[in-house]
Amino acid sequence: MPMKAILSIFVVAGLMASCAAPPRTAPPAAMLVQASVPGSATALRVDSSRSLVTLRVYRGGPLARLGHDHIVASHDVTGFVDMKAGYAELAVPLDRLTVDEPALRAAAGWAPEVSPEAIAGTRRNMLVKVLQADRFPLAQIRITRRDLADATLEVAITLHGVTHTGLVQARIAAPSQKEVTVAGRMTLNQSDFRITPFSVMGGALQVQDTVEVEFSVAASVL
Repeated sequence: MPMKAILSIFVVAGLMASCAAPPRTAPPAAMLVQASVPGSATALRVDSSRSLVTLRVYRGGPLARLGHDHIVASHDVTGFVDMKAGYAELAVPLDRLTVDEPALRAAAGWAPEVSPEAIAGTRRNMLVKVLQADRFPLAQIRITRRDLADATLEVAITLHGVTHTGLVQARIAAPSQKEVTVAGRMTLNQSDFRITPFSVMGGALQVQDTVEVEFSVAASVL
């Protein structure tokens, strides 16, 4: 296997090493989220087909040129948003994450330089060899809007059994009481979740601790 393909596998596998899910044993994410959906008439279901979460993962170290930056994405966000209550619960099934979709790399202005073989190897290593898939099938996200006049959100993300809370300045579009779109950007550190950024060759090639997250979540009466 070419050096770049091998390093590509290491980089993404190292990033997600403690926080993904198995393709066979994990229950459907929607099943897990539905258990906590309130009976409120104002709760809107997340529309996965119109929602997207992306994570930009950057290489580092003196030999960073031998690796790749990566875009990991989810098109399978589930959950609910209750605008009146200022609260939302979301789940991301990690076994459905994609790696380096050409359209997403192009939108980011990145060259589509990752080969299909490298992408397949990255996902295989994430799901089979590296990840504790049977223990941590989901990333779970709870969002609280303390002041309904302010678009600042308190976001609590649970990953690898660790919950990290931060503030996000969001863009909220609610043309009616029957639909809403919440979008924004945030940065996370792997160390926030007690994950040590992956490195090889004594740190000559490594994954940067900081990951850039961008999200757009649409919810409506379905």
